[in-house]
Amino acid sequence: MKHRTFELSLERGDLLPLLLMMPTLIIILCIMIVPLIYGFVLTFFNAGFGNSGSPAFAGFDNWVRFFKDETSRKAVLNTVCFSLGATAGDLVLGTICALLLVKLPRIVSSIFRPIVTMPLLVSPVVVGLIWRYIYDPRGILYWILGQFGITIEDFPGVTMPSTALLSTIIAHWWQVTPFVVIVLTAGLLSIPDEYYEAARIDGAGAFNTFFRITLPQLRNVYMTVLIISGVDTIKIFDIIYALTGGGPNNSTISLSIYGYNQAFVQSNLSYAMVISVMTMVLSFLIFGIPFVRNNIASNKR
Repeated sequence: MKHRTFELSLERGDLLPLLLMMPTLIIILCIMIVPLIYGFVLTFFNAGFGNSGSPAFAGFDNWVRFFKDETSRKAVLNTVCFSLGATAGDLVLGTICALLLVKLPRIVSSIFRPIVTMPLLVSPVVVGLIWRYIYDPRGILYWILGQFGITIEDFPGVTMPSTALLSTIIAHWWQVTPFVVIVLTAGLLSIPDEYYEAARIDGAGAFNTFFRITLPQLRNVYMTVLIISGVDTIKIFDIIYALTGGGPNNSTISLSIYGYNQAFVQSNLSYAMVISVMTMVLSFLIFGIPFVRNNIASNKR
């Protein structure tokens, strides 16, 4: 009898974690799951702001339109190129800056770290406006480039479709690289010195030490940065909207900007929801699958 009483109490105790999580689960259900389902259902109707009456059923017309729309294909291409270029640059530049800060004397690094992280404190919209003035033909950038004989014809910046997307990526690097520096610096400082001491005894150079010790030890850190920074670049809106507005000639238009234009400018809410759903799918395909595979590989180890 005592043994059975203990089992019953244990089973009831197992419900305690679930009961404690119920408020959070309810909030997630109300503000995330239900709106997500509602938005997906809305893609099969013709809904818009200001429309009177119930929206008409459209079937798969909005989805067919998305795959036939030349602007949507351009937005997908721009979003993918921006995401890959911005994320790769964030990781490379962040790694270089973090390694330099770790190698500097403690007093010097304590001075440079706050300076390096300052762009991270600026609003993305303000960053876009700052770089809008930097890319001005009469701005400081072209004055500096002019000292090296580079004119606006050589690098048109945001004024030409050929370089506009690269210009927005550079502005993103300026703001987000400090975040990568902060995270990677913490990761580098957590690596035991014994690993590097053993590498020096074995005669390993800086190149081999980085790829055989530093990089494997920072694998989970890189994956975390990749997910946070990568997903943020897929849904990029503010910097591009403030810097170029999606132009010139849709050369920098992203899925988020295109969805915004369809919803709030064209008042086509259903088609905007199709664009939003495709943005979520694209985010999962590019960054979600590698994250899941990394977790599976980590669990196997």
